[in-house]
Amino acid sequence: MKTLINRGSPKRVFPFVGIGVYKMCQEAVLFTWQMNSLMLCLYINFKKTEQGWREILVDVNPQLSNELRFVLAPFATLSSETLIKTGEERMHVEVSPDAGLIIETVTDRISSHGGALLVADYGHDGIKGDTFRGFRGHKLHDVLKEPGTADLTADVDFSYLQSVTAGKVKCLGPITQQEFLRNMCIDVRLQVLLNNANNPSTYQQLINAYDMLMNPEKMGERFKFFAMVPHSRLVAPEKNHKKLKPMSPPVAGFSVIEMGR
Repeated sequence: MKTLINRGSPKRVFPFVGIGVYKMCQEAVLFTWQMNSLMLCLYINFKKTEQGWREILVDVNPQLSNELRFVLAPFATLSSETLIKTGEERMHVEVSPDAGLIIETVTDRISSHGGALLVADYGHDGIKGDTFRGFRGHKLHDVLKEPGTADLTADVDFSYLQSVTAGKVKCLGPITQQEFLRNMCIDVRLQVLLNNANNPSTYQQLINAYDMLMNPEKMGERFKFFAMVPHSRLVAPEKNHKKLKPMSPPVAGFSVIEMGR
């Protein structure tokens, strides 16, 4: 298993997972990818105007030379003419061509050689507009002030990623973190850990951590999970085949696991 991760955050991934950080997906030799925060790269923002779609740019404020400001491109750019899908109804759209290239490359590898992709990130299914924001010290921070001192982020548009696959693979989700972890039996795991907690402090830490992960007002509905697998992964065996192959198990996290009694 190879894991594509944010180059600045290698310690976020569990140590028992084989980790590789790649400049290009073609370098990976095993075709199972996990991505967290990789889709935040180089978003281009667009706004719909009476003259059509215009790219949002960053400019130096002419009145205050030490400040930056957002401005609209005075005319259509190559990006605004090629990256906005036909019939787009939103007034503000964010597109990451780099994320699209990554997904296109991974799609080709999965469709040709098998494997899977799992993406976990803040995101939506093509319904949000302006999500670009900054954080410093766990608080919202103006993205144009003191550049380089804050983390900049934007929500992933999973509908865009799905459109890039062009139907070559089967896409699952996006579903909320709450639903994904519940499908992965987090409640059972929590109960086991609570039963083995040897002091009140550990017990409360487990409760608090579970609440952070599952509470809809915290991470439960903000984080989304999205997967790509080959179409053959979900094809049911032919009933008339002489040697009936066993049906493939459901994709973990994207369907409810029936626990045996």
